[in-house]
Amino acid sequence: MNVTDLSGFFRALGHRVIETKTCFWYAARPLIFKSLPCHSLVSPAPGELSTLFFRGAGLAVRYPSPPGDEIADGGMYICTGPNYGIQHLSANVRSHTRRGLARCKIARIGFSELATRGYDLLADTTMRQTGRRPALKPSRWKQFCKVAADTPDIEAWGAFVNDQLATFIVGMQIDDCYYIHVQKSASSLLKYYPNNALLFTILEAKLAGGAASTVSHGQIALAAREGLYRFKRGMGFEIMPFKEKIAFNPVIRNGLPFARALARHLKQRYPANLFWTRVLRSIDLGFYPEFNN
Repeated sequence: MNVTDLSGFFRALGHRVIETKTCFWYAARPLIFKSLPCHSLVSPAPGELSTLFFRGAGLAVRYPSPPGDEIADGGMYICTGPNYGIQHLSANVRSHTRRGLARCKIARIGFSELATRGYDLLADTTMRQTGRRPALKPSRWKQFCKVAADTPDIEAWGAFVNDQLATFIVGMQIDDCYYIHVQKSASSLLKYYPNNALLFTILEAKLAGGAASTVSHGQIALAAREGLYRFKRGMGFEIMPFKEKIAFNPVIRNGLPFARALARHLKQRYPANLFWTRVLRSIDLGFYPEFNN
């Protein structure tokens, strides 16, 4: 698919999508816009952001930008090269991956099956990584699977342990890049290393098989567990640096100091909940950039 097709996918999911001169933008969360495709670096003009703030009623905009002379405080997980194989994995991850390949069955999975079996893994992963229940409700998950099934170049893969779905990936081919949009797993089955086995199988199929020149596993989160970073790096992903850009609608800027103080207080009170860490960093990036230098 191309970026126009991708924007149609998000529209079909019910997200607000706006096109400006630089790119498409979608409301990842209500009133929060992100650029499309997520793996491309963009440099929108101020007038484009104004369009999102006023025509799109956006409160904030987040996008990855070429760093130029600025500090590259963000990064994208990318894996390239037609010779990808087991030799690209770190020694420890290589051992885990071989165990996972021996213990798991890897196969394509239909979206109708994923609609019924995938949500429990989504909720499990969200709790494990953020300490919060997912904002996405089961009905919206089923809608996502239905729209994905009707959209060309989007597919789902699963790793199974004794017929139990241990992990799944939803990926999409966007021009020459294969983008891993969703990866979720069951905590009780992680000891079988299904994430390693599934991700390796897809990377090898897409890169060594010639389907894509690049596989992207998304951006480094504003706040994430260290283990997730080590896992992706161990699987052969490199970090493409970029300047993390967050802009706030002028109508809410006067309230940001109060919001920052509240987020800082809640981060200290609930240190295991990464949500408030992400809110705090978002405000600092968009309103107090000197705190990130």
